Amino acid sequence: MSPDRPGPPDRPEPADRPEHGRGDAGFTLLETLVALAVLGVVLVTLFRLAGDTLVQHESREARLRLALTAEAALQAARLGGDSMTGEDWPADLAVSVERRQLGAAAVDAGLELPAGMVTDRLDWLTVVVVDAAGRSFTLAGAVAGRPP
Repeated sequence: MSPDRPGPPDRPEPADRPEHGRGDAGFTLLETLVALAVLGVVLVTLFRLAGDTLVQHESREARLRLALTAEAALQAARLGGDSMTGEDWPADLAVSVERRQLGAAAVDAGLELPAGMVTDRLDWLTVVVVDAAGRSFTLAGAVAGRPP
């Protein structure tokens, strides 16, 4: 307190008091609304990204399941599992295995086999797996033919 001014000693002088101006009043309604709008745009973008990622994951998981089932069916057919029925595979998957003589399959596909290749002892297997959603996976390969 200055000696020329009377007053209680615990009150600060007017020059020492902080000025209450616009900067100390907090956020205005407009600033709050703009911040909420920006936050909303960011959250919507994040949720869309998360949703797209989930859909992609489910699609890849279904495709992997089809591919693994087709590979299992091809291996079973290679091992002579001609008696594999629909009951041997998951109920929601339709598995079909087609076995043809390699030479005939190559001709039908328009392929030219190397000269001198012995095809009478080789078969061409085609496995098609279809799930309930209509997605399909096809796998094919040559295998030793059945004995006559």
